[in-house]
Amino acid sequence: MTMPRRTSPLGKASNLFWIATGVSGLFAAFNFANAFFLAYFPLFLEDINFTPVQIAFTIALPNIVRIFATPVMTSISDRAGRRRHSMALFSVIALISFWALIYSNDYWVVIGLVIFLSIFYTPIQPLQDAYAYETVSTLGLNYGPMRSWGSIAFVVATLIGGWYLTFGEPAELLFLTVGSLGVLALTSVLLPGMPSESRSSSKESVWAAEELRDPQFLLVVLSGGLLLGSFSALYAFASIFWLSVGISDAMVGGLWAIGTLAEIGIFVWGSFFMRHLGAWGLMVTGGVASIIRWLLFPYATETWSAVLLQLLHAGSFGMVFLGMVAYTSKLVSSKRLGTAQGLTQTAFGVVMGVSGIASGWLYAIEQAYAFYLMAGICCVGVLTLMLVTKRV
Repeated sequence: MTMPRRTSPLGKASNLFWIATGVSGLFAAFNFANAFFLAYFPLFLEDINFTPVQIAFTIALPNIVRIFATPVMTSISDRAGRRRHSMALFSVIALISFWALIYSNDYWVVIGLVIFLSIFYTPIQPLQDAYAYETVSTLGLNYGPMRSWGSIAFVVATLIGGWYLTFGEPAELLFLTVGSLGVLALTSVLLPGMPSESRSSSKESVWAAEELRDPQFLLVVLSGGLLLGSFSALYAFASIFWLSVGISDAMVGGLWAIGTLAEIGIFVWGSFFMRHLGAWGLMVTGGVASIIRWLLFPYATETWSAVLLQLLHAGSFGMVFLGMVAYTSKLVSSKRLGTAQGLTQTAFGVVMGVSGIASGWLYAIEQAYAFYLMAGICCVGVLTLMLVTKRV
């Protein structure tokens, strides 16, 4: 007599559906919150009379903080085996910090709050990606479609923001960031634990793991940091630039949405692109798209030209991000994936922080110079990828 095979509760089709829905919800909640922060926080700072240099410095701060905070926080989370609970706790602390920020207008108070909230806000994304990619490796779920819901939420948020700015204030949009972080915290604790979420998963130091010191892994981290770090000028000045050349408030929200719609296509069809280009090919293609995008950005002063350049977001963000996350998941084991994703965020933070501050000075001199700097950074990122020999 043959005994029937026992199926893990996590492996049942109904459970897989709800887990995929929950992971999609994680991405949706975070990106809904992040959309208002990225697209409209600079306008909030402009409203409270921050100068371009002060705006660039404030926007760069989360990326400076992530250099130190993200690898530490993700490593602590991985070693404790509490990835989901860490996301929930970090979301609640960031929620409270954002709430306080809305009522602040003193320069140094804003700076202090941004530094504090960044310690807990910046590790959320790499922890999400680590959890999501573990569901891919252990349960066979598809990362791209789940991640696409984050991009869809980003589109919805930017459209809401563009519409709301026709009669409301940027500060009021940050309340939606607060609410979204609450949803993120709740979703995190409702999801099931993954195999790596065990207190015995890893007690060693981050750098004691040979896979995290592999030169090939570090080159991928560096190149990803350079390519994604080139967005600092976009996040700090895109909305301000578009408004300054006569593009309407509502259309500013539309431009953010168009870029993200292009990105969604990459995530939805991610498995197709991965099969034909591989992770390395995705990153190189996206890097070339970034160079073109930033060189032409200062000249896209009409709505139609701005729309065309926003479509390149499919490559400059979608391909680079998907390629980098897939690359690290292939080079690093599941139990250290949170730490690995945190290290990519550190590289990203270094580039975003330094280039963000530099872009503020350059933008004050000549708007185009800030975007030329971004193009130069992407050139270095693509050249770094050429040094990678372990191409997957």
